Amino acid sequence: MEPDLRFIVGLGVGGFFAVDMPFLQEFVPASKRGWISGASMSLLPAGPLAAGALSAALGPIIGWRGLFAIGLLPALMALVIRVWVPESPRWLIGKGRVEEARRSLAWALMLDPNEISLPASLPATRQTSWSELFKYPRSIAASCLTGISQTGGVGLALWQVTLLVLVLKVTPAHASYLTIWVSLIAIFGRFFCAWLSDALGRRPAGILICLVSAMTMSLAGYLHDVTLGTMSMFYLMILINGFFGPGTYAIIGPYMTEVWPAPLRASGLGLAYGTSNLGKFIGPAGLAVIAGAPNFVTPQATLDAIIPAFNYFAAWYVLAAFTFLFIGIETRGRTIEELDAALTGRAPKPATVKISAQ
Repeated sequence: MEPDLRFIVGLGVGGFFAVDMPFLQEFVPASKRGWISGASMSLLPAGPLAAGALSAALGPIIGWRGLFAIGLLPALMALVIRVWVPESPRWLIGKGRVEEARRSLAWALMLDPNEISLPASLPATRQTSWSELFKYPRSIAASCLTGISQTGGVGLALWQVTLLVLVLKVTPAHASYLTIWVSLIAIFGRFFCAWLSDALGRRPAGILICLVSAMTMSLAGYLHDVTLGTMSMFYLMILINGFFGPGTYAIIGPYMTEVWPAPLRASGLGLAYGTSNLGKFIGPAGLAVIAGAPNFVTPQATLDAIIPAFNYFAAWYVLAAFTFLFIGIETRGRTIEELDAALTGRAPKPATVKISAQ
């Protein structure tokens, strides 16, 4: 039963992102879309930190069932939010549900619904098929190839404690303590990169942050046996990479949604996000190949494999940078309607929502 429950939890948690990111972006202005949608992902590293602290403090007292019950509290809060927040007005208009769209807009703008005038004529509603995703190969390539860059970050995260023990010659407990600082830095890195995506644009910010992430990842391998005073350069590079590496997803996560036409945004993101999660398998398997381990599921890390392993992790960030440069489109400051028109080749419909002065 326990593996079945883990599968159900994983299915639900993994599906949240594909639903929530398009929904959030349809409520925010184009000028703030990168910052707000990227910032929504910035506290993700705080979850494992809080879980670890609670497990250490309360685990011996309330047991795993009590910890599981505490873990349900954020889920219940999310349920309350989902009941309270109305459906996206763009989606409602696309389905011809004008009055509901009016109330949704009024809720978002904190106005009386009667103050909002919607278009007199609405676009014809149409059903879209999942197979239509393959009509947009550039969107598939841009979203999937940038998304799978998480292979490098996930590969490092899975082996971080083991590598710190191996390189720094510390105990597993102390290595776990050192990773806390990496997780804390990741929170600030995500906020910074979310802001940068609107300040510079998705493509320049994505290229810059991915290349910095690749450089610091590679340097961690080459400098694994170098110290600066009492500071290990290996750990310093991991700390710096902890700021920029996880921060890439504050740019890439929202971007994987923006590169799809409006009717396919959630489905396109689901395809890209599902593909990107292959990194959780490719990372450890790639390390196994590099280390020459006979066991591809639980390979053994060795000092001889550190340089090629970290270059392997870095290569995935380089792939994302090249994708931004040669395949990606710039989405900063462009409304969803403008992006839809650019991707489909149809003329954009002007915004005709009016707010009456009272």
